[in-house]
Amino acid sequence: MNTAAERRPLDQIAPAEWDRLAGRSFFGSRAFVALWRHTGGTPVGWTVTSGARLAALLPGVEYGMPPVLRFASLPDGCYGGLLVDPELAGDRVRLAADVLGAVLRHGYTKACVFDFHRTLPAPIGFAEERETARVILLDGIDGRPRDAKLRSQVRRAEREGIRVGRLDWERHHAGFLQLVALSARHHGVNPRHGYAFYEALARLATFDPRVRWYWCERDGCPVSSHVYFVEGDSLFAWQTQFDRRWSGLKPNPCIRQIACAEAARDGIRRLNLGSTPAGANGLASYKARWGGDEVAYPSWYAWQGVGALARSWRGRSVLPRPPIVRVGPPEPARSA
Repeated sequence: MNTAAERRPLDQIAPAEWDRLAGRSFFGSRAFVALWRHTGGTPVGWTVTSGARLAALLPGVEYGMPPVLRFASLPDGCYGGLLVDPELAGDRVRLAADVLGAVLRHGYTKACVFDFHRTLPAPIGFAEERETARVILLDGIDGRPRDAKLRSQVRRAEREGIRVGRLDWERHHAGFLQLVALSARHHGVNPRHGYAFYEALARLATFDPRVRWYWCERDGCPVSSHVYFVEGDSLFAWQTQFDRRWSGLKPNPCIRQIACAEAARDGIRRLNLGSTPAGANGLASYKARWGGDEVAYPSWYAWQGVGALARSWRGRSVLPRPPIVRVGPPEPARSA
């Protein structure tokens, strides 16, 4: 076995080998990691090989360029971690040390691994931050929440006759991009992703059933969009875009119930509502009404160079701000 870990761009790793290690993991799949090209990222894998086969793989995405180069496994709330050949499971600790040591030596300004599945021992040179995610057991096939108020809101949406189905990019993309802009404006931020990323995600949803993208409208007007990912035996609630002018219809509990019911019928056992940002007490309270438990997991961070300096300044970031993202379709090329 070649125990020297190396950084390899996505296209330099055999697709069959990558997906062999990823197994059922959607987040670890080559197709999912490749999506982040459309956000300006560079998909990479930190690998250890055994002959022509991969022994271990840490999938991730790089942003920026030296001297300000960041690495995430994986971005935007999605879980990463070390994928290991099942035949070498007993070598996981050594393989993890090889891979994360190489990541540190590469000199990323900031490197982070969101290790919900606890694939890593405590790595030397990384700091642990505890995160929690609310996880609900899908123990009924109807998907109805236990909270009486949420059930009332679901019934209200059903009486209002809202239409919930799967998003069709060709028909719905203009309305969806409108929801993205409205949601960003409500939170006082720029949209996180643009047209190219969402178009690629919608294309992936047409052939990978692990992407479940729900669309709700009323009288032809866009109301809400929910994106869920199937990660192993869990339904991961990734992103909601919502026009709050339609709040009276109570669409979001209804959409989530439909998503949970379909997932339960497909044998998916859990709903994962993800982590909650610090201080977002209203969101935390809303998630708690769906039941379940808070599940703690480690996230591992390493800061070096200008990243360590920025962290020491406690809020005075010397890192560049993310670019403003264009959420509309690309403008046609101008003729000369």
